[in-house]
Amino acid sequence: MFTGYRSGPGRPTSRTHGRRLAVPNVSPHVPSDTPSLPNWHPRSERASHLADNAPEMPDPRNAKRPTIRDVARRAGVSHQTVSRVIKGEDTVMEATRDRVMAAISELDFVPSAIARSLTSDRTHTLGIVTSDIADHFFGQAVSGAEAEARRQGYFVIIGSVEETPGDDEQAYLQLLLQRRVEGIILARPMLGEEGSRRLAAAASLIPLAAIGPHADIQGIDVVDIDNRQGAFDATSALVEHGHRLIATITGPLDWASAEARLEGYRNALQAAGLSPSGSLEVPTAGWGLDEGREGVSRLLGAGVEFTAIFAQSDLLAIGAMTALRAHGFRVPDDVSIVGYDDIPVAAFLDPPLTTVHQPMRDVGATAVRLVLDEIAIERNGGRDGDRPPRRVSLPASLVSRASVAPPRPPIRS
Repeated sequence: MFTGYRSGPGRPTSRTHGRRLAVPNVSPHVPSDTPSLPNWHPRSERASHLADNAPEMPDPRNAKRPTIRDVARRAGVSHQTVSRVIKGEDTVMEATRDRVMAAISELDFVPSAIARSLTSDRTHTLGIVTSDIADHFFGQAVSGAEAEARRQGYFVIIGSVEETPGDDEQAYLQLLLQRRVEGIILARPMLGEEGSRRLAAAASLIPLAAIGPHADIQGIDVVDIDNRQGAFDATSALVEHGHRLIATITGPLDWASAEARLEGYRNALQAAGLSPSGSLEVPTAGWGLDEGREGVSRLLGAGVEFTAIFAQSDLLAIGAMTALRAHGFRVPDDVSIVGYDDIPVAAFLDPPLTTVHQPMRDVGATAVRLVLDEIAIERNGGRDGDRPPRRVSLPASLVSRASVAPPRPPIRS
């Protein structure tokens, strides 16, 4: 790490990489006719001239932010007229509007969002509560939601809670309501009974949409990926290459998405005239690299024959590839692998991973549109009675790369 600083012309470096260096005492050359002044420098006369003629700068400590009344005085109108111009009302004459806008520009006036929300009952703000914004799945959903909200003239407040949130989720919901957000989007993979109760209570106060495979909750719209079809397509791709002994490494089966992917895997085998075998299904406790390695170890340890693996996440697939190599097997020469998620690194593996792409940015954007639809309906008088929640399922798509090949004789440990 570089800990010194870079010197400019004529300026010696006094510290480099934490070592003090001796700085020679070099005096500048001073012409013989230079006035004998104690602090004279060849540039001092020019600097003094510039300083004497520089415009006086205001003291920022004494600066006062312009108010709506300052704008009104500058434009020669009432502060109510300025307010109507800011709100975009069409009751102000064009010439008057131009004067007000000119005064706003001259004074660098910035309207107070808080004050405007109090008078108009609008904050143009949405809240997002997510599990882990660092996670690619939820990070992409949040990114898509924020982009769509901005496109529609809204800002976003984001809160990230732990996998086992305790009171975090409730605290964030309360905070967002206190900040007077106009709608909330929940991006969490699982909701317990208490979490569902809290969301139902929040949905009675404000438009709310959830991202993920959640059960029906009154008043809450849901946006998800068609995990069943995505898994069907992944398994079918292996079948089409000639594989018949296809194992699967699943995520936690208490997740609805893992259940849906397992069902899609079984459906694809049955559609090809193959019988699913419990010995080829390896459930794990997570979605990560360690679980992928563990899954392969369990398959090999059980002596199960297989020629291909459908790993229900890309991280499971990468862990599986690592374990296979450690046992002397090559991908795809000995074993073909298909993942799920299409994380950015999937295209740069050796070999590049065939996987299922989830359009998570579209999921986030769709959730925002559902919430904004509800906001518009409420502002126009609301609905007559309760309505069933809307469920939107976006399609996943297979991305074919180089980790799948026709089968060779099945492997076992």
